[in-house]
Amino acid sequence: MVRMRTTWALVVCAALGCSEAREPVRPPDDARPEAAAEAAVDATPTPDATVTPDAAVTPDAAVTPDAAPGRLVINEIRAADEEWIELYNAGSAAVDLSEVQVADSESDGGARLSRAMRFPAGTMLAPGQYVLVAINQADAGVGAQTRCVDGGPSTCFHAGWGLSATRGEAVHVVSPAGATLAQDTYPPDAAATGQSWGRLPNGTGVFAPNRPTPGAPNAGP
Repeated sequence: MVRMRTTWALVVCAALGCSEAREPVRPPDDARPEAAAEAAVDATPTPDATVTPDAAVTPDAAVTPDAAPGRLVINEIRAADEEWIELYNAGSAAVDLSEVQVADSESDGGARLSRAMRFPAGTMLAPGQYVLVAINQADAGVGAQTRCVDGGPSTCFHAGWGLSATRGEAVHVVSPAGATLAQDTYPPDAAATGQSWGRLPNGTGVFAPNRPTPGAPNAGP
């Protein structure tokens, strides 16, 4: 019965020229003005997030000389009267001095390795400790010696070469492979009679005239 009424209504509409009531055609979502505006908003690039100071990358903390592991320095030089060179471990770990060489300079300023004093295998320098090299020793022996300098340690090492206090000269500490571990210059007439040339503060400072302190912390004159 329902189907017959529907069919009859269609026939009547056809005869009278009426049209069916139809829903208006809805444009696709992407064709609507609102959708275009929304798309434009979505497509607008947003600025990168601002990095706050707390999130900023900070540089690595500087390593201070006292904190550097195994830091070997030339600490004190005496080029007149009793001549000697003092090395110091300013770091926090032991330094292996096996086959490390201590030398004066060639005419071109490079290390004169042909005459270098060489530490024997197994020589270790503990943190905060000193080792003394007595230089200008005519009968320089090999290995640790008990004939050292006045007021210094009971053992030291000997080198046959010396330094010129009047002309000035560089001292070189060189690894077994030939790399420079430390190098410092004794300037012409750097220290007065009875003085040495050493770092102030001890182990970390610049060189200045000192009261001689072989094998002990440096002190001003």
